[in-house]
Amino acid sequence: MNINHAKFRFILLKGVLGWGIPTAILFQLIMYFTGEQDFFDGIISSLIIFPLVGILFGYFLWHSKYKKERNN
Repeated sequence: MNINHAKFRFILLKGVLGWGIPTAILFQLIMYFTGEQDFFDGIISSLIIFPLVGILFGYFLWHSKYKKERNN
């Protein structure tokens, strides 16, 4: 597995699936239980926005991990 494939997989698993989607669902649950909006009113936008931010999260997490491994 080359580094680009490993990086893509890491960002997808850790950033999008590990952070973005769970955070979107958690955010919608909080909005629902606080009475701000119905759960399904904003789920589509949350499932778009949070995974996109998850890509950035995964990217910066990858670089942090790669930098630590390179320094050791």
